[in-house]
Amino acid sequence: MTEIQFKHVTKIFGKKVEAVKDLSFIIEDGEYVSLIGPSGCGKTTTLRLLAGTVLPTRGKIFFDNEEVEKLPIQKRNLGFVFQHFAIFPHMNVWENIAYGPTVKGKRKSEIEELVEHSLSSVQMKKRAESFPSELSAPELQKVSLARVIAAEAKILLLDEPLGALDQKIREEFQFFLRDFVKKQGLTAIHVTHDQAEALSISDKVIVLNKGQLIQMGTPEDLIFSPTNLFTSFFVGESDFIEGYILDDSTRFSKVRVGLESVYVQNAGISKGERVVIAIRREFFDVKKPNKNNENFLTGKIISDKFLGLFRRVKVLLKNQQIIEAKIHAKSPIKFKENETVHVIIDPSRTRCFEFPKEGIQKSLEM
Repeated sequence: MTEIQFKHVTKIFGKKVEAVKDLSFIIEDGEYVSLIGPSGCGKTTTLRLLAGTVLPTRGKIFFDNEEVEKLPIQKRNLGFVFQHFAIFPHMNVWENIAYGPTVKGKRKSEIEELVEHSLSSVQMKKRAESFPSELSAPELQKVSLARVIAAEAKILLLDEPLGALDQKIREEFQFFLRDFVKKQGLTAIHVTHDQAEALSISDKVIVLNKGQLIQMGTPEDLIFSPTNLFTSFFVGESDFIEGYILDDSTRFSKVRVGLESVYVQNAGISKGERVVIAIRREFFDVKKPNKNNENFLTGKIISDKFLGLFRRVKVLLKNQQIIEAKIHAKSPIKFKENETVHVIIDPSRTRCFEFPKEGIQKSLEM
């Protein structure tokens, strides 16, 4: 296994294009880490920096405390898996897997042992004599993974590895992929546009935007404890409610929202400060008005739409902000347009941030 460290890495293409800006992070031995972010955020450039196909303009990258630029490519112990299967079409499965150790000059007995082990690790022994044209998409990807093992890689770089698979197969294969990485003791870096994939497969997830690291943490961190507005906005679905701190003296801060007030998670923001409350849409509850309701904002129903397992309930709050709640489809309560409702807020499931100087929309630009 290998630890990876980025120290203040910047990559500039041409004279002005900063693809990544001052990236610093550590990926521990054996961790499975995914990179997510909008298109053009620097995910692929980060992967290319790890691969050594581009060099940093500034900063340094280390594998186990050794500077990558000083390591010959053959000593970096990298394996690659791409969306489009990097398999030789004129070779059968055995020959494809044997290619790496053969190029490295391994003895025949070593090659046979490596190929046998690699085939077993991906459950492909019965397909050793098959050619790529005879294999399914998941089988082709398994051959790619077997080649990584045969090449004795310690670091696995994955660029949209599940992108060519159908949705159902993709969901099943992602768990095979994680299990494979863990059993083989690899350190894995996985680039994907699929947030659900990243959150379900990874030990940690790195959120990038405009070439900068926005947040790195466990999937649970990103969902339940986002440290900034962008993570709240980009990961999953959240709504933002503007307000002002009325009281910050207890575990929960009291926030004025228009002419109403609610309690939210205390973020150490002083009384009188303008804030943004971030709430995931699954964490709202919408109820008919009742004197027993607590910690709510009043609003009127704009729409109540069925979306499979959930209903999307859109509400216009009294302060003229719009929120959308995702409510379980089996909820017996149905709402009519213009009906007055209470939007219930669980303070423990909120995040409170200082209102950005540049405004909310500007702070969320991608």
